[in-house]
Amino acid sequence: MPQTSDLIAPKPNASLTNIPRRAQLLQRIEAANRWGVMLAVAQFFAVMLLAILIDWNQAVAEPWVTTVAIGAVVGPFAMELLRFWVVKKKRIEDLKEQTRFGDFDKHRLGKLYQDTLRRLRLPNDRLPVYIVADKSMNAAMMHVGMGRLFRGLNGIYLNRQVLHKLTADEIQDIMGHELGHYYRHYLLSDRYRLLTLILGSMLGMFVAQLLGMEGLFSMVALVICSQGFWWVTALQRARHAMAIEFLCDDLGAQVNGIATSVAGLMKLGAEMEVLTAIQQQAVLSTSQGKLNAHEIVEAIFTAIPYGHASLDEIQKAVAKQIEKRSQQGATLGGFLRYMWQSDVDAEAGEELEKAMRKLKALERIPRLPWESLLDKSKEIRFTEHTLAALVAMIESNPEAELFHTPEALGESDGQHPPLKSRVLYLWHNRQEIERAAEHAGA
Repeated sequence: MPQTSDLIAPKPNASLTNIPRRAQLLQRIEAANRWGVMLAVAQFFAVMLLAILIDWNQAVAEPWVTTVAIGAVVGPFAMELLRFWVVKKKRIEDLKEQTRFGDFDKHRLGKLYQDTLRRLRLPNDRLPVYIVADKSMNAAMMHVGMGRLFRGLNGIYLNRQVLHKLTADEIQDIMGHELGHYYRHYLLSDRYRLLTLILGSMLGMFVAQLLGMEGLFSMVALVICSQGFWWVTALQRARHAMAIEFLCDDLGAQVNGIATSVAGLMKLGAEMEVLTAIQQQAVLSTSQGKLNAHEIVEAIFTAIPYGHASLDEIQKAVAKQIEKRSQQGATLGGFLRYMWQSDVDAEAGEELEKAMRKLKALERIPRLPWESLLDKSKEIRFTEHTLAALVAMIESNPEAELFHTPEALGESDGQHPPLKSRVLYLWHNRQEIERAAEHAGA
């Protein structure tokens, strides 16, 4: 069994000398999409072959088996669509006149979006911008890739917290980034997802008919088939996801310059650092045994405010909320959850203990004093001079991190490059980015 130190030891930093060049990334995605055309052709012929192999009379005669077979493959994608469908959101145009998010109302947000489209010379296809009731600093893009089916889900999704914590220029940077995912930098395979779903559904039907679906083995085989299918279809996306993120950062920077983009990235990192510290406090609170993991998460979500607040203010709010939950005592809902989810809560508790060990490991990782470069200590903003100083600080201290977050331990979602690399990419490709911006504005 590995020692605790083996589990929490930070991974070595990737070399900061391997920052990609803009032209290389553009060529890489172009080559990937040439392969994407051939993959689409291969999928089409695979569909034709399965159409011959499937017994369609049997498929109609056994609707339950057919439904289960299709659902096993389509289910993961359907759940992702459902998540976007049910999330609490509003289009900018549908906001009430009196609604404000920090300094922004529906009219100002609409003007910022139109100005972003104009600066990047992107078409005005009435792509909706949704405001999502979420307290994390994040944004997303959805392109269903199924033609007119579920087209209403396509759009840009801005979390409400972003509007409270970023400037107008930084919000345009995020809009530009997400528009890059939609219009400029994407994989063709994500745009013919309907073909992929048809292939997966027919593959599930073929496997179900081949195995008979009469026992546990058949169900397990169908699940394995589904997981294998999505793993294979995700290979190209996993390989090129970070390249696309770099290029979308690139497009966002073309709106108001790389200094604005870096400021937005640094604000995101600072926010994650605060949330990491709050998580540490919350995990320490669970050690008292008063609340389970679910109640801790609910307490944190309730306590975090929209807008600006200091770490001390948030920690006090979280502590107050946790104490309030602790004093409420046993409830019928809590008792029922204990009866039905005690094993799940125990596993969650073990995960929290593991997280606690990781959070403690962060304290041993050196952190760059980048705040010393700011003209105003509480205002994250960069000039050309201070940005150059930030880059020099990063490159002269490759083992130090900008923030004490899980990323400093080598944790990644596999899609977004490390924040330091994103900053360095923008800096080292700034001339190419500026020329692209000038060309777009010409």
